[in-house]
Amino acid sequence: MGPLTRLLRTAAFRYAIVYALLFSSAVAGLGIFTYQSSFGAVAREADRALEAEINSYRTIFETQGLRELRNAVNARAQGLDDQFYLLVSPEGRVIAGNLTGVPEAAVGAEGAFEFKYERYAEVRDDERQLERRVARGVWARFPDLPRYAPAAALLIARDIGEREALRERLRASTIYASIATAVLGLLVGLVFGRSLLRKVDAINRTAAKIRAGDLASRVETAGDGDELDRLAGNLNGMLDQIERLMTGMRQVSDNVAHDLRSPLTRIRSRLESALSHPDTDLNETARDTLDDVDRMLSIFNALLAIARIESGEGGREVEDVDAPAALEELAELYEPAAREAGFALTVAAERGLKVRTSRTLLSQAVSNLIDNALKYADGGSRIILGADRLPDGSVAISVADDGPGIPEAERSRVFDRFVRLETSRTSPGSGLGLSLVAAIARAYDAKVEISDGLRRGGAPGLRISLVFHPAKADGRKPQ
Repeated sequence: MGPLTRLLRTAAFRYAIVYALLFSSAVAGLGIFTYQSSFGAVAREADRALEAEINSYRTIFETQGLRELRNAVNARAQGLDDQFYLLVSPEGRVIAGNLTGVPEAAVGAEGAFEFKYERYAEVRDDERQLERRVARGVWARFPDLPRYAPAAALLIARDIGEREALRERLRASTIYASIATAVLGLLVGLVFGRSLLRKVDAINRTAAKIRAGDLASRVETAGDGDELDRLAGNLNGMLDQIERLMTGMRQVSDNVAHDLRSPLTRIRSRLESALSHPDTDLNETARDTLDDVDRMLSIFNALLAIARIESGEGGREVEDVDAPAALEELAELYEPAAREAGFALTVAAERGLKVRTSRTLLSQAVSNLIDNALKYADGGSRIILGADRLPDGSVAISVADDGPGIPEAERSRVFDRFVRLETSRTSPGSGLGLSLVAAIARAYDAKVEISDGLRRGGAPGLRISLVFHPAKADGRKPQ
């Protein structure tokens, strides 16, 4: 398909054609209206003047007879070259007037009619030229009166050459204006179509690069803020998200492979050892194998839970949850494990605070935060479960510890899947606990905030909060 063909098939060019036709029709309609409101009115007024003059001669005929009518017509026609009078007998013989005969267009005419005639016009001082002009006239046949019989017919006409010339100029101007409007519309359509085609081609080129595997390509924007610029911005945002997801998928694949390879390798080694050494304690081998299998199952269960929640399945259950009561139950459940790990687990919650969420998922999210504190708040001694009402009416449910905390540069990525700040990945855990917390928060339109916690010496501690906004207290995701 050639460039011109592609250009002619653009939506901008088609719209320009439609608008050009509309504007051309509007110009033509304006010309017709102008003609009807000006020349049409002038023509009707001239016809009425002719009728009035005819009536005046009819009165002369009826009151004074044919002789006086003939005298009046001759007197009126003297010296006139743009007004015409013709009085003829019933047989067509000229009785009076300044026309030599009945115009062909007047034969059998009813009402007003137009006819052409010739006259000499002065071109220079000593030169005259014959020209054809147009006149408009009216016939009147007088009634047969016994005392004035036979009756005659009278024709009165006026030269309308100037008016016709002006009308022709108006008609030509209207036609030319309509054509100019259509041509201009087509040119505008070509210009706009070409501009649109350039922007669409840029989007197509970017799409082709991405389809070929270049996920870093982005659509160039002109910066003028039009709808195509906004479209390009949205496409670039979508491409950024796709690139992040693809990068995340690669990281997830690598991390899953790493986290599963170690236990699978250990299981295989134990089984080979048990097969090659008959005196191996099979009970101990089975227990160790079950521990590794449980860790793998926990990874898959966490992934399934995140997928279920993000698909909306986990966010359908909504109830008024008494936040302090839920935290008290979790503190009672985790208090033995916290005491064994050397932490004092307490609750500091404002009474009467309720949030619209799922009690089960809220408990799971807080449980993950408590587990995270027990695992990684090295050297700490306190964990506080909190529930507070913020100035804007939101309710923040938090877990704070006095451990080493998380550097600010790392805080934005700890909620991604399989992210573990320990690069060796030798400590227990899958890196999915905080990802599950973030998924639960998104399911109920809550916000996850991370900040310093309970300071202890030089350690800033860590506080992770789930903030439930009052405007979305019904738990529904924004549409």
